[in-house]
Amino acid sequence: MTGPVARFIVLLSLMLAAAAALPPAAPGAPPVPPPAQPIPVPLPPAAQAEPPASDPAAIGKQPPGLPSVERLAPGRYRLAGIEIDKRAATLSFPAEINMNQGLLEYLLVKSGGKTHESLLRTRIEPYHLQLACLLLGLEGTDRPIAQQGAAESPSGDPVEISLRLADGSSVLSEQWLVHEVDGVRKRVDKVRWVFTGSLLHDGTFAAQADGSMVAVYRDPVAIIDNASPGGENDRIWFVRPGATPAVGTPVTVVIKALK
Repeated sequence: MTGPVARFIVLLSLMLAAAAALPPAAPGAPPVPPPAQPIPVPLPPAAQAEPPASDPAAIGKQPPGLPSVERLAPGRYRLAGIEIDKRAATLSFPAEINMNQGLLEYLLVKSGGKTHESLLRTRIEPYHLQLACLLLGLEGTDRPIAQQGAAESPSGDPVEISLRLADGSSVLSEQWLVHEVDGVRKRVDKVRWVFTGSLLHDGTFAAQADGSMVAVYRDPVAIIDNASPGGENDRIWFVRPGATPAVGTPVTVVIKALK
């Protein structure tokens, strides 16, 4: 990745490295408070305000607004609504149940994106999620799959995705999925999620343009893709009946680096 996006990532990494170099709190000391004002981080020159979420046609056509980085505690930061925990190797951010039945192609999309085929939706920007993954130390692929539904498995650093409810309970994402072939349902034991990173097309960040964030049906545009057998098939991934809360229920998505 080159150009202004790469320079922005380097700048943001340096800012977090500088914050992490601050001396840690003494044992028993209260947590480090966040700064009085978030640190604004400049985006590439083309950045403009986010289009209204109510306009699906406009989703991602303009880059998101300026993100900010807050230091919450040693090793913990917040970037545009995404909490980065370097020590736990996790990212977490808010989302909500988008579907509780039916055929899926995505686990997570941006609100206003492909919500007719996604288990979850979020107001977090795809651009910011990609940055947070990079800042966590995840490395994407330099060999993106050729097309949606490609037979070859996507490559990238492995991650685990879990979903935390308001009562504190947590489930792995695959516990809300099921395979269905010829009317026969089979439990999804484990999904091999990999951080591939999305693509740049003529200076446009593809995941921002489509709102595609985590794909069940393989997609080179998505930020996290499905490297499991069956990821090439768009007819077998369904919401597990009776497993999810009601549509609109808030959840916290937790992405954990496994490398």
